Amino acid sequence: MNESPSTVSEEGREILPQLWQQILCLIVPLIVFLSMGNWPPEQRWVATTFAFAVTSWMTEALPLAITALVSTCLLVTTGALSTKDAFGAYGDQIILLFVGSFIIAKSMEDSGLDRRISYWLLSKPFATRSPSSILLSIGTIACVISLFVSNTATTAMLLPIGRTILKAIHVEKRGHPISTSVLLMLTWGSSIAVGTIIGTPPNVIGVALIRESTGVSINFVQWAMFGMPITILMLLIAWMLLRVWRGVEQPNTSSARTVAVEELHSLGPLRDSEKVSMIGFGVALTLWILPGFIEYAAGSGTQIAKLWTARVPEAVAALAGALVLFVMPCKDRIEKRAMTWASATKIEWGTIILFAGGLALGKATFESGLAKSVGESLAHSTGASNVWAITALSIAMSILLSELASNTASATTMTPVAIALAQGAHVSPIPPALGAVIGSNLGFMLPISTAPNAIVYSSGLVPSGVMLRAGLLFDVIGFGVTFGCLYLILPPMGLA
Repeated sequence: MNESPSTVSEEGREILPQLWQQILCLIVPLIVFLSMGNWPPEQRWVATTFAFAVTSWMTEALPLAITALVSTCLLVTTGALSTKDAFGAYGDQIILLFVGSFIIAKSMEDSGLDRRISYWLLSKPFATRSPSSILLSIGTIACVISLFVSNTATTAMLLPIGRTILKAIHVEKRGHPISTSVLLMLTWGSSIAVGTIIGTPPNVIGVALIRESTGVSINFVQWAMFGMPITILMLLIAWMLLRVWRGVEQPNTSSARTVAVEELHSLGPLRDSEKVSMIGFGVALTLWILPGFIEYAAGSGTQIAKLWTARVPEAVAALAGALVLFVMPCKDRIEKRAMTWASATKIEWGTIILFAGGLALGKATFESGLAKSVGESLAHSTGASNVWAITALSIAMSILLSELASNTASATTMTPVAIALAQGAHVSPIPPALGAVIGSNLGFMLPISTAPNAIVYSSGLVPSGVMLRAGLLFDVIGFGVTFGCLYLILPPMGLA
């Protein structure tokens, strides 16, 4: 039987017919090119390439990583950016931060350390005392793991665990309020983990673009100072929002702890590969945090602080932790190591390429002068003239775009726009850029908004209408929490 001309993504959802995808990816850039006839040639070509990339990312006409590579080639071919500058983005130190952190996350996943941590927490009496406790426990586990592991991998790993718990308390039914709340808490907990630089790709994009446009480098500790309050507040609000069950009989949850204890017992004693994964992660985390503490304790201008910042950047810390995984012996592995290159090749290289391509696009918008021109135009047309009005606008636009595109594509698109808006209004671009970055993680309404949403929706237990209504409310809350935290925290830090 012949297949229809439409294509299906990896998540199994139907997307636009391939022909229309390709047509849109030609028409939209062409419209942008023709409408900018009076603009300088470099800015015109950068805007056209940017339009192609955004259209392709939103329609999924090409794989996201391939779109990034094509857009980088277009920047070189059209003369919008030199070969050295365009492809130099692929060697940015932030790329190596991604590589190292992905290898560590892959080791935690392969060794089963993430599952052990999940079942260990759920085996505690307080974690399954009531449906409300289960809700908070699932959300906390998802959030904590997702601070260091991709939210997609976290959700995929935790979904079977969540369903096992729901089955144990006899509420694994489509549309059941408790079942729906637990699964929404799972996807929301994974997505709101913005408290670390490596928590999500948009965070790394934001750090790189802010450094590129302003020369300001935000370290691991600085990011956590405003990122963790947002994460913790969003987690607590999600728990309070989803724990409201009306007219639902409270099930006996004692069996949930029994299941968790049994699953934890079946994992056996801590294996060598898990121990080495913990050591590798501990090395990286220590080196990520230590320079920031030294800077705050000794002063950012002191020699020791400058030396640590220069010699042990986040990329070196991540690679040092990853190196441990390739060196320390593990008796429980055939290869006798926690990580091998064969396993490392299975990490999310596509995300890394996508990110590098986004950096090249961002660099082109600044160097061509397009960012400044667009920023001045947007500042004039929107009337946003102060840093906090622009920050609010950036957060809102990023949340809206993230409902239709991946959070990485949303951040890659909106962060340069936010910086351009700020520069056009002659105010600090850091709060608007951070608003755009964090806002791009807060798309909760649709199954297509994020990979975690799609994974949870694929379970068949969460009706789309429930996801839409709850997600819309959480979007609004996310806007308020993000804006409030940035408004209160960034000025004392000297970042506004």
